[in-house]
Amino acid sequence: MNDHRTIPHLKGSRWALLAALAASSVSPFFITPPAGAHMKGMFKTRQEAEQRAAELKCKGAFAMGSLWMPCANEQQLHKALQNE
Repeated sequence: MNDHRTIPHLKGSRWALLAALAASSVSPFFITPPAGAHMKGMFKTRQEAEQRAAELKCKGAFAMGSLWMPCANEQQLHKALQNE
């Protein structure tokens, strides 16, 4: 039995739900370059980040949450990436 009646206060939310689902499924394609670059530049260990720092011709590594990023800080990382 297919009952197409809707609850009055939820009548317009069907389109809002569809729009939200569509936006969330497409949003990974619109990641801004800095966010995408950050994900590529994050490492599980300090040693891995320091190896990448050597490739970028900067020194050190810094923690970003539970992950590590190359160079002494984010400013140095961005500068090194621009020079790459």
